[in-house]
Amino acid sequence: MVENNDISYFFDPKSIAIIGASSKPGKVGYNVLRNIVESKYQGKLFPINPKAEEILGYKSYKSVLDVPEKIEIAIFVVPSEIVNPIAEECGKKRIKGLIIITAGFKEIGGLGITREQELVQIAKKYDMRVIGPNCLGLIGLNYNGSFAANTPKNGGIAMISQSGAMLTGMMDFSMDQAFGFSCNISLGNKADMDEVDFIEYLANDPNTKVILCYLESIEDGEKFLRVVPEAAYKKPIIILKSGVSAAGARAASSHTGALAGLDIAYDLAFKKCGILRAISIADLFDYGEIFLYQPIPKKNSFAIVTNAGGPGIVAVDSFEREGLKFAQFSEPVLHLLRENLPAEAAIFNPIDIIGDASPKRYEFTIKTIFGLNERAQGYIEEDDITTYGALIIMSPQAQTKPADVAKLIYEIVSKSLSDKPIVCALIGGVSMAEATKYLKQHHIPCYRFPESGAKSLKAMVTYNDFLNRQSVKDLDVAKFKVDKEKVAEIFKKVRADERTVLLSHETSEIFDIYGIISPKSKLAATPAEARKLQNEIGKSVLKIVSPNIIHKTDVGGIILNIETEQEAFEAYVQIIENAKKYGPQNARIYGVEVQEMIDFKEELKVNEIIIGMSRDPQFGPLLMFGTGGIYANFMKDVSFALSYKFTKESAKDLIENTKIYNLLQGVRGEPASDINAIIEVLLRLSQLVNEFPEIVELDINPLLSFVKGYSAVDIKITISR
Repeated sequence: MVENNDISYFFDPKSIAIIGASSKPGKVGYNVLRNIVESKYQGKLFPINPKAEEILGYKSYKSVLDVPEKIEIAIFVVPSEIVNPIAEECGKKRIKGLIIITAGFKEIGGLGITREQELVQIAKKYDMRVIGPNCLGLIGLNYNGSFAANTPKNGGIAMISQSGAMLTGMMDFSMDQAFGFSCNISLGNKADMDEVDFIEYLANDPNTKVILCYLESIEDGEKFLRVVPEAAYKKPIIILKSGVSAAGARAASSHTGALAGLDIAYDLAFKKCGILRAISIADLFDYGEIFLYQPIPKKNSFAIVTNAGGPGIVAVDSFEREGLKFAQFSEPVLHLLRENLPAEAAIFNPIDIIGDASPKRYEFTIKTIFGLNERAQGYIEEDDITTYGALIIMSPQAQTKPADVAKLIYEIVSKSLSDKPIVCALIGGVSMAEATKYLKQHHIPCYRFPESGAKSLKAMVTYNDFLNRQSVKDLDVAKFKVDKEKVAEIFKKVRADERTVLLSHETSEIFDIYGIISPKSKLAATPAEARKLQNEIGKSVLKIVSPNIIHKTDVGGIILNIETEQEAFEAYVQIIENAKKYGPQNARIYGVEVQEMIDFKEELKVNEIIIGMSRDPQFGPLLMFGTGGIYANFMKDVSFALSYKFTKESAKDLIENTKIYNLLQGVRGEPASDINAIIEVLLRLSQLVNEFPEIVELDINPLLSFVKGYSAVDIKITISR
C-alpha cells in the first residue's frame, strides 16, 4: 500500500499512544497498557481515553490531537465503528504506524470489509503503515504492545503469525525453552502490512537470527516471490502454512477472510524462495532451534552414534527418508574404532557402541569420527575426516549415565565443533530429563526420538543447497521475439464471440506466433468445406469444435487417417452426429477442425506428453509436465513448476521429476527423444502465459515427442472474461 520500507519505529518506538486505554483490570485496553509498562518500556506513553484523567500513573488524553508531543505509533483497542475516525486523527497528528488490535473488519464480511477498505484508504492518505486489524499486537525487545498474558524471553527468533491465538500458544510454549524472541508479530487481517514486509525488515535486523512464520494465506504472491528470496539468503526463514486440505482451506478463509491457493503452488514458491516448510508446530520450533544454535553443515555427510541397535535402525530409516547421506569413514578412522571399541560394536555408520556404553566410550567415538581424538594425532589426517555433523542417540541402559554424556557432548562441541552441527535424541522419560534439560540449556538440540533429529538436519542441508544456488534475481530467463498484438487481437475476437475457450484453429495460430510447432489446422463449417480443406492439408484428423465438449474422444468427436476428400465429407457428417448424440445437450458446435495428421511411420519413436498451465490465485501460472495421451488422468505422472523466473534449468527439473523422463532418454536400445526441443516448448509456453495474464488455463495433450522435433497435437486455451 505504502512504499515505506523503514518500519523500525514499530520495533523501537520513542512514543506510543494507547487508544482505548482502560483503568479497569480485565479490559483489553488495561492489559495492553499494563504489558507495555511491565515490559519496562523506556519511551513516552500516552493513554487515550475521553473519560479518564489518569491511567496506571500516566496522564490520559481525550484524543491524540490533544497530546502536545510527537507520537510515533498508536495501538487501537476501541470498538470497530470508531476506529476509522480516530485513524483520521492519527493521520493529522502525523503518527507513523498503527497497530489495530480491534476486530470487526474483513473477517466478519459485509460492513467489516467496507470498514477495512476505508481504513486502508485513510492510512494511504497520510502515509501511515498499519498492522492488523484483528490482531494480538506486537512484542519487540523493548516493549510488549499486545494483550498477551505473558511477555516472552528475549532471544534471536522472530515469530510472525497470522493467528493471535497460535502466537500466544507458541510464546507460552517457549517459556521453559532455552530460546527467546527478538519479536512476536501478529498479522491479523493484513489490511496493509503482511509477512513479506516484516520478513524484508527482519532480514536486516541484527537482533534476529531466524525467522519463523505461521501463515494461513499469502495474498500478494508476486511480491513474495520478488522479495523473500533475497531475505532468505541472509537468514533462515521457516514457514508453517496451514489450510493445506480442502477443509483446512475453508477454515482458513472463514478465520481471517483469506483466500487459500493450491498447496502445490505454496510448495513450489517456498522452494524457489529458499523457504523451509514446517509441516507441524513441532517442526517449526525444531528447525528454528537448530538454526539458532547450530552451524550449517558444509556437506550432506553425517554420522549416527547410538548405544542401541533398534533406535539406530530407526535413525537410518529416517536418514534414508529425508535424503541424508551417511559419512563414509576412512580406513584410519575405522581402524581406530575397531581397535578401541568392543568386538560386538558396529563401527560402520551407524556406529553402535552397544548397551553398556560409558560416557568415556561416547566421548572416544565422537572425537574419533571428527578427528579430535588425541590417539589419532599423527595417525588420522584432515582428509580422513568425512563427518560434517552427527546425530547422537542415547537410550536408558544400566551402564548409561545420560547427564555425564550430555556434559561431555557439550564440552566437545563448545571447544572443537563450531562448524559442524550436533543434535541428540535421548529416548526415554524420567531417566533422560536431566540430560535433556542440560543439552537444551547449552544450545544443543535434543529430541525425544531420532526422526525429529533427522528432519532438522535435512532442513539445514536444504538451506545450504539454497545458499549455494544462483540468486533468483540473477536467473537468466529466455526471451523470444513474438507479435503480442496479434495474440491480443485473437483474444479480443474470442470475447466478442462471448467465449472463454479458444477454438482449435485459434490456438494453433497463437502457437505459431510463439514458435511452438503444431499441425496445420483449419475450421470447416460445412462438409463441403471439410472436403476442400482436406485437399489443401492432405492426410488429416477431423475433430469436433465446441467449447462445451472438452474430451472429444468420449463423444466420438475425433476420426483419424482421413486421406481423401470424400472421407473428409463423410467424417464431418459422422462427427457432428456423434457430438449431438453423445455430447452435452445444447452444446455450441462451430464445426469440425481439419488438422494435419502426423505420419508416425516417418518417425523412429513417439512419446505422448501432456503440458499444461493453470493460474494460481497467489503465485500466478503453474506449469505442468508429464505422461500424456488418453491415459494422462489415470497415470497421474506429472510434475509442476511456477513460471515465475522459469529458466532452462527449471524446465530440465520439471521434466526430470517424472517417470516419462526415463522413456524420453531411451530405454532398451531405443533412441532418445528430442528433450532439448521439449525444453524450448516449455520456455516459450512460460513466456506466453506470463505475458498474457488473461490465460487462466492451457492444455496440450498430447504433445508428440520425436527423436528429432515434436508436434503439439491437441491444444486447449481458456481465457478470463
